[in-house]
Amino acid sequence: MAKTIVPVKLHEKLTVTIKEIRQNGMGMAFLEGRPDYPIYLADAMLGEEVEIDIIQVDKYSAYGKILTWVKESTGRKNQNRQYLIEAGTAPLVNWAYANQKEFKQQIVEKNFYDAGLEVTVVNPITMDTTPTYYRNKTVVPLKWQDGQLLSGFYQRGSHHLVPMEDYYVNDARVDEVIVIVREILAKRGVSAYDPDQEEGAIRYVMVRRGYYSQQLMVVLVTNEKNLLDEAGLVADIVEALPDLTSLILNFAPKKDYVQLSANNRVLFGQATIEDTLLGKKFLIGPNSFYQVNPVMTEKLYQKAADLADLKPTDVVVDAYAGIGTIGISVADRVKEVIGVEVVPGAVMDAKKNLALNHIDNASYIERDAPDQFEDWQKQGIQPDVVFVDPPRRGLTPKLIEKTAEMGPDRVVYVSCNPVTAARDVALFKDLSYEVKGPVVPVDQFPQTAHIETITVLQKRED
Repeated sequence: MAKTIVPVKLHEKLTVTIKEIRQNGMGMAFLEGRPDYPIYLADAMLGEEVEIDIIQVDKYSAYGKILTWVKESTGRKNQNRQYLIEAGTAPLVNWAYANQKEFKQQIVEKNFYDAGLEVTVVNPITMDTTPTYYRNKTVVPLKWQDGQLLSGFYQRGSHHLVPMEDYYVNDARVDEVIVIVREILAKRGVSAYDPDQEEGAIRYVMVRRGYYSQQLMVVLVTNEKNLLDEAGLVADIVEALPDLTSLILNFAPKKDYVQLSANNRVLFGQATIEDTLLGKKFLIGPNSFYQVNPVMTEKLYQKAADLADLKPTDVVVDAYAGIGTIGISVADRVKEVIGVEVVPGAVMDAKKNLALNHIDNASYIERDAPDQFEDWQKQGIQPDVVFVDPPRRGLTPKLIEKTAEMGPDRVVYVSCNPVTAARDVALFKDLSYEVKGPVVPVDQFPQTAHIETITVLQKRED
């Protein structure tokens, strides 16, 4: 068998030009004559010439670290926060925002083109204010490292924690709370989970804050059911955080391989916090799916509702309903909303949110959406509009098939992953649905490579 010849060596110094930016924001360079062997580089912009150090090599690709910029892009706007690049939490932090928007629009265009779809992609809807300090939720690992309890994020592919206190994308109060809680835990000598030793108590601190209500939730995600001197710890945290509404212990042992479990125990205050979205109130628990950029979420849902061309006579299905955010936000514009969600806790929250908002023309069912769609079709229910807002993996072929069999006039697809959105829209096209109007990107996640999209599909009259 012929030996594979790797064209670069570990710690080799090279000068290369950035030829492409990947979907995740990582730059790609190639050696002359080797277009099949990419070198991946963080903090790179298209067309930049850079001197690099090769830090990882295999037979398919290499990773490098930029040492100096020989030629910088005119769109580079360094923020002097290289720790965000190191941790990978804000890969576009050094891009001017205009360049971020252009890149994201091009990514959506490419994804839909690669899926064989001819669509128009308009300029992304963006924040009106500076696109920083916007997240209302964060989950941060803690680790005792070099004799200190640190908070931050793990460096790519390692167990080394990159310490940070200014995350640049979190609500500033969220960042403050992380530090305050961490210092209390450190003062009390609470152990933190060590991935090398596979032991320790605290895995993460999660903080959620209501954008309008300013109610504050702190969740201690633990590897152990109980913490040392819990009463004293709770008293210290309550005293240090006068705006604390909810303090919760979430028992999620590392062996279960989940970030948060459903096992929550209230240590202080309430089990939920409350916030407002498009004039509707929502209860938010530790496990609730609730969009992390409240300003842009209102724009996202408002735009989705407007593009749906909702009418007072419409029956609307809210699939992947979560705690009911989309369905409840449009309920006063339509005849009826029927929602379906497979997660029991989310359905319970959705029903509470209906009561909280005194909505009597909506209901939520706990079931897998494709099975429920099949039953609705057998019952002769034909909705006018179906909203889908799935996780990053997108829709299943079965759900797409069952949606088409119900025969709604419009399908409004809200997606956090343009790759799977384009894939799924192509499947809808095979089932007599066409893209109506342009695809609309919405920048929920400035400084990162993520982008949301809204695509409306109209049933063809065959």
